[in-house]
Amino acid sequence: MQGSSLCLEHASERSTFAGDTSLEEPLLAPSQSDVDSDALPTSSSGHENSERAIVPRSINKYDWEQLWRALIQGCVQSCANAWNTVVTCLSSVLPLRVAHSPIELTQTQAERLEQLHDQASVQFDLTNEEHQALLHQLWSHAFLGEPSQLQSDRWKDMGWQGNNPATDFRGGGLMSLQNLLFLASHKPALFEALMHKTKGQRAQDAPLEEGGRGGEYPFAAAGVNCSHMLIEMLSLRDTSKISSLPAGIGFLELLKHDGNAFDEVYCLTFEKLDELWLQSGTDSGYKWGYFDFNSIKSRLQQQLNRQLSLKPRSIAELRTLLNMGL
Repeated sequence: MQGSSLCLEHASERSTFAGDTSLEEPLLAPSQSDVDSDALPTSSSGHENSERAIVPRSINKYDWEQLWRALIQGCVQSCANAWNTVVTCLSSVLPLRVAHSPIELTQTQAERLEQLHDQASVQFDLTNEEHQALLHQLWSHAFLGEPSQLQSDRWKDMGWQGNNPATDFRGGGLMSLQNLLFLASHKPALFEALMHKTKGQRAQDAPLEEGGRGGEYPFAAAGVNCSHMLIEMLSLRDTSKISSLPAGIGFLELLKHDGNAFDEVYCLTFEKLDELWLQSGTDSGYKWGYFDFNSIKSRLQQQLNRQLSLKPRSIAELRTLLNMGL
């Protein structure tokens, strides 16, 4: 790393998610203030009917030039205000990549971002003893007191597709395992609630032909999906693009104040995914299930893009914004 700061360059191409913008809310912009029609000069005479003399009887060339100059300046300012309003709305509402000036990071931000990039670039390797050790740690959090096994049907109970979780990391890589471990070790109550589905009325395992939608989403697989979504959304595998993403700029603000910002955003994302899942069940009359997972995740991604683009200064502030959006 060179110097005490890092300047990120703009990316020329659009983000992977930039074209996937099915907005659910109309774009509203505040209306412009009406022009004050009484702003023209009035007569300086002291007569009671002086309000009728809106324009003096005699106006020289200099006065006309002043009036026209004021009128033009007012129009220019109104147009500028309107344009600023549109740009602000677009950057905060639409998950589009907007041109931004290069961002100069502090040394701490740059180091933390580089660390995240390195983590996101590592694939899970079952032959790696360090990776195996992380799996054993996850087992110990999920199945207290049970002897840890790298291959066991108990992994399915946690929400992996088979008896060997190594085949399920794919796009999430090693980072998705590290995220699950952070959730388990730092927020054990949330980990238990999400894994055992203890909150709210859950989806039933009814067959499709009986009106079911595949039952509950699998906990572990959903966690890997959350990691992959955030890695792609924030372009952690190509950090040169992060300053061109409104959500990325907001995340950099969080990273400035919290070295665990990504893990914290991950935990909040997983928590809000489950809340949105339960809300979708209520909205559908409890006829929903795993086959609705991707659409629910896409809705959450749109919310995250929007709220991160508002540059929250803390995870608590991001939580508040998400609560408003959800």
